[in-house]
Amino acid sequence: MNESILFSVIVPTYNRADIIQNTIKSLLEQSYKNFEIIIVDDGSTDNTADVIRSIADPRIKYFAKENAERGAARNYGVTKAVGAYIIYFDSDDLAYPNHLQTAFEVLNRDQLPEMMHLGYDYRTEDGKLIKKVNRFDGNTVKYVVQKKMVATMSIFIRKDIAEAFPFDENRNFIMGEDALHLCRLVARYNFFYDNTITSTVIVHENRSMSNTNETKLLFCKDYLVAELQKDNVFMKNYGEYLPQIRNEYDYLLWSNCLDDRDNKRAWKYFKYY
Repeated sequence: MNESILFSVIVPTYNRADIIQNTIKSLLEQSYKNFEIIIVDDGSTDNTADVIRSIADPRIKYFAKENAERGAARNYGVTKAVGAYIIYFDSDDLAYPNHLQTAFEVLNRDQLPEMMHLGYDYRTEDGKLIKKVNRFDGNTVKYVVQKKMVATMSIFIRKDIAEAFPFDENRNFIMGEDALHLCRLVARYNFFYDNTITSTVIVHENRSMSNTNETKLLFCKDYLVAELQKDNVFMKNYGEYLPQIRNEYDYLLWSNCLDDRDNKRAWKYFKYY
């Protein structure tokens, strides 16, 4: 057994001074202690820097850069990381105290694989449980490629793999960079897992997924499909599932149109879905 694995937790942030301390606090309370937290401030204009610097812990490393969106911020964080495994947290995600300890045990159990996924849940801002995502059965096609039932903060990626497969940095590709990243990875590497729930996604009105529109979604849908079609390894292994990937966007478009009370447009996407 590897007695000590250094984890690098990368947290990109933009104008989240009011909530990022919750994410940091949840990480500092880990039962497993060998980790670093890399905060990448993606051009914040609020007092994010003051908030981070007020937390005295040598494991926190703060870097400020010009705004270039989340994918670029994550990639920048990888260049600063020294850990054996990379974990990507958004600045509104929370880790339970067992997050890194469970990962350490599972990674050793599975002989230090390229990547591994743990269970997680969704909660409201006041802590009410919305749903659990802890029934992965090894069916990579269903859970990762088709339905995207994985979350970045619950995935542990070996550093050399994270370096070889960075996130797409197209500024307009605001919904789908995680899916593109994971599809490329699972087309090449085994996807180890454990269903123990160790982290949570906090659902709130300012989440990036809650602030989009039809035009942006259509661009992201077309861009994701086009980028996957360029990936010969993905197309060889999973190309037949591109229609299902499109369908997931049609569901989001349908929901978006319903929110706008535009039933005619909603029906158009519902027919596809």
